[in-house]
Amino acid sequence: MASLADVYKDKERTNWLKAWLAIDIAKSGLEHLADNEAQNFHRLIYSHVGSSCTSCTTANVQQKKPCPRKICDQVCQKIIKEHRYNSLSWKNTSAQLWQTNYWEIAKCYFPPDGYAATSSIQDTDFNGVISFMLNCKRFDSSLSFPITTGKPTTHTHACLLYKVRTAVSPDTSNVCILLLNT
Repeated sequence: MASLADVYKDKERTNWLKAWLAIDIAKSGLEHLADNEAQNFHRLIYSHVGSSCTSCTTANVQQKKPCPRKICDQVCQKIIKEHRYNSLSWKNTSAQLWQTNYWEIAKCYFPPDGYAATSSIQDTDFNGVISFMLNCKRFDSSLSFPITTGKPTTHTHACLLYKVRTAVSPDTSNVCILLLNT
């Protein structure tokens, strides 16, 4: 069994640990902002829509089947309007939960797969949180600087987000930390 001391002897494991810590610290620093924005957006949507519907499914909304109460159509349009790249993640969300769980709306801005089971920011990883912030235009007014250049980026994919191994080269580790600083 490897000890903690062994981790520090292996340079690539140490680099992986540094990159993981940087991502974990970044996520914890962004959680409050992202969670508040998700709640505010949810409140805004439902203050305009006025009531709720729990009978429509995500498949109905995605296939543009009209909501019998004309509510889900409006919610969907507001979600689409705020997406920077118009490529929503329908597989992650449940339209039946939009009215009761604000995080279900936030999940429309996540990467296309892997987040259907998440129900809050606490059980969402850094990639989900940062994707929400990069893809949702509402964050443009939350920060004093541009959050993105306006083009979809895959730089973070080179980072630790999809690494399963516990070893990272010094170059990859440095790139991850630099990307988090920019």
